[in-house]
Amino acid sequence: MDRETILEIVREVSFKVRKANNEVFKPYGIRLSNKNLSEIIGKIMERTSAEILSKKLGYEVRNAQSDSEPDLLFTRINRPLEIKVTSTQDGWIGGEFSERPYDYFLVSWGGDYDEYFVAYLHLDKKDWHSNISKRFYGPTYSAKTLYENKKKLVLLGDFSVSSRGSVKIRREIVRRSV
Repeated sequence: MDRETILEIVREVSFKVRKANNEVFKPYGIRLSNKNLSEIIGKIMERTSAEILSKKLGYEVRNAQSDSEPDLLFTRINRPLEIKVTSTQDGWIGGEFSERPYDYFLVSWGGDYDEYFVAYLHLDKKDWHSNISKRFYGPTYSAKTLYENKKKLVLLGDFSVSSRGSVKIRREIVRRSV
C-alpha cells in the first residue's frame, strides 16, 4: 500500500461523505454524532477502497457485506484487512470479543471531512487495551501506543508529541479539487 493510493481513496471518501452530509442529512435537519459519522465514513471507506484497490491490483478486493466478514478481503491472496475509524486524535476503539489478528488501517478524520490520518499495521488481540474491568465494552489502541510501534506505516498525517510526552494524531488536509 502506498501513500498515493491511500490519498486517492481518502480524497474520494472525503468527497462522498461531504456530498452525503450536504444532500442527505442537512436538508432534513439530521445531525449525526461523530460516532455515527465514523461508522458511515468506515463503510464508505470500505467500498471505496475495494473499488480503487481492485482496479489498481487487477483482482477483486471485496468489502464486507456483514459484520462477520473482514472489512476488506484481498481475494487473490486471501488476506483480510480491518478499518478502524475515529474522530478523536488520541486513539481507536475495537471489538472486545474479536479473536482474529488482522492487518489494520487506523484512520482518524476531522475538519469538513477533509482531514485524515491513516496508518497501516498488524495488531493481535493482546495489542488492544481491554476496558472491560471499567465496565466499558470496547478495547482501545492509543495514539501513543501507535507512535511507539516500530512496525507501523504512517501513510497520511503525523504525530504531535507534547513536552509532557502525550501523543496526538495530526491529520493531513486531503480535499480533492473538484
